[in-house]
Amino acid sequence: MSEDVHIIGGGITGLFLAYHHTKRGDSVTLYEHSEKLGGVIGTKDTNEGIVEQAANGVLLTDEIKSMLEDIGLTPVFPNKAAKRRYFWVNKKISRLPISILTGIKLLFTIVFKKIKFDKNQNLEIWANQMFGSSVTKNIIEPAIGGVYGTRLEALQAESIFSKWDGSGTKTILKEMKKSGKRSYGTVSFPKGMGDLASHLVTYLESKIQIKTNFRFESMDEILKLKGKIRFCISLKNLIPLLGNQIQTYEVPNLLSITTITRFGKHHLTKRPCFGILFAKNEGIRALGVLSNSDLFPGRVKEDLHSETWIYPETAKENNEETWESILEKDRELVSKKSDPPVAVYVTSWSGVFPAYDRKLFIFNQKLDILESEWISRGIDIRFYGNYRKGIGLRSLFESTSRD
Repeated sequence: MSEDVHIIGGGITGLFLAYHHTKRGDSVTLYEHSEKLGGVIGTKDTNEGIVEQAANGVLLTDEIKSMLEDIGLTPVFPNKAAKRRYFWVNKKISRLPISILTGIKLLFTIVFKKIKFDKNQNLEIWANQMFGSSVTKNIIEPAIGGVYGTRLEALQAESIFSKWDGSGTKTILKEMKKSGKRSYGTVSFPKGMGDLASHLVTYLESKIQIKTNFRFESMDEILKLKGKIRFCISLKNLIPLLGNQIQTYEVPNLLSITTITRFGKHHLTKRPCFGILFAKNEGIRALGVLSNSDLFPGRVKEDLHSETWIYPETAKENNEETWESILEKDRELVSKKSDPPVAVYVTSWSGVFPAYDRKLFIFNQKLDILESEWISRGIDIRFYGNYRKGIGLRSLFESTSRD
């Protein structure tokens, strides 16, 4: 039976949700306050090559493969060199950042140790107790920090692993098996991630009603809509709309992240690789760097090398520093040589990403309550986005498929 669905927000989350409802034959209206659809997902084609505005790739599953076939988009698989991943530990590059003995202890923890969350501990303290200081500093800190755009001290386990049972009754292995779907690895697209957004838009244009440059002024205006109401906007834009539904102390923390894509004549590492994740207090201000032209074919023009460096807002210590100068200092420490860039492109996102801390966990509980209260009044409202118990494009696609 066809239903009326109103999707507020035309970023990648809104496009995914519109796709799923279209497949079910629903009547969809999508509202976007700007002229552009796709949100932060986008690709700039420069004289030197591709510059990704945000996500570099998406984990390919059977469900996503089916969607790509529907919208007529062929994935680009990574080069073999992408299997080589590095960590920056003890001020040097390493593929194995922990000892063999520590690795054995880590496997034991994954298989046998029960997960117990503590709301009074940040992720760094919790991980030290769960895995030990070596694993936390040299693996978890760089890996989690690179994905979530900040250091462990600003995060919390119950928000990061919100789908896991943290009551102390389940092991990590059981939780991983419970949620594990087959993945074919990370893929991109011929013209970059912008291809995904543009193909989705082309697919949806003839099937749904799209209203760009459309802004709702208040929640009261939205509540007048007839049918299902689905919020797919960023926290930054959602909070003002919620108004007095949310108290000041309940407002979650937002992160600002800068990505810098650098084109040069020489590789950062001696051998092609996926990239490098940087441990805390190791002299590098970046959270991580992706070796774009090693990752996927067709990322650069002529004989150039492309890298994308990821920085938290706190990496810039004063206003006199430029992001370009910070990157070059970091790069020289890693490569041990000065190598002037051919071109540098800076993309800064202010307050677009949530901090996965205790406040976000409580905020999501509040949204659950609001959803239930509205449904009890006959108003079907749901909230979707990177703040709703999952990060990454695969997570967004799977969460919207369950609507």
